[in-house]
This record gives sequence, structure tokens and C-alpha cells, in this order.
Amino acid sequence: MVGMDVLCSDKTGTLTLNKLSVDRNLVEVYAKRVDVDSVVLMASRVSTENQDAIDTLVIGMLADPKEARASIQEVHFLPFNPTDKRTTLTYIDGDGKMHRVSKGAPEQILNLAHNKSDIERRVHAIIH
Repeated sequence: MVGMDVLCSDKTGTLTLNKLSVDRNLVEVYAKRVDVDSVVLMASRVSTENQDAIDTLVIGMLADPKEARASIQEVHFLPFNPTDKRTTLTYIDGDGKMHRVSKGAPEQILNLAHNKSDIERRVHAIIH
């Protein structure tokens, strides 16, 4: 026996087409000197470990999925968990510079942003 009080749907084509998708034109960038391609690359770098449906979708946005981890050295990977609501990768790039990339719930990522006070209203407007 099964019961349901509320059904939430995302209206993105997942239900109608049975396919997850990302519209590059809707990717928001809140940092100077960063473009959509850079955001996709960073998101794909943090998406290679879990390989759930969203991770597969993000990596699939690259021309070559091998590009996700090309010329980087993983230092630490923090898998998604329901408390932090995010996944984090710390890595060293080909130039020897260390980077940290996180992917997760918008509010959790917003809390990590150095420019949170500047972008918070725009982020919440898009979420709503």
C-alpha cells in the first residue's frame, strides 16, 4: 500500500522526455573573468566520483569527458552528504596551483562565495 501527499515536479523535460538536460544559456556566472565553459569544466571536475544521474549529465556537457580530470591532481574529495548538501574537490592544476570546487544546494554554495553579499539577491531571485 502506498500513499502520497505532495508530488513535486521540475518541469525541465525530465518527466516529459525522460531525460535530464542543462540549458547552457541558463547557467549563471557570478565571478569576474569566469565564463560558462569554465563553470562547466569546474562542475565536471567535482562530478567524476559519484557518477549519479546529475554527475553524468554535467560531465556529458564537455566535448570530451576525459577533459574533466585532465592535467589535475586530486588532493581531497568530499562526497555529497545530506548534512553539507554539497560535494567538494580540492585539486592541483597543471601550473601547480591549488583549487577547491564545490557543487551542491544553491544556499550551501552561496554560503561559500567570497562575494555573497554582492550576489545574494540575484541568486535568490533566480531560485524563486
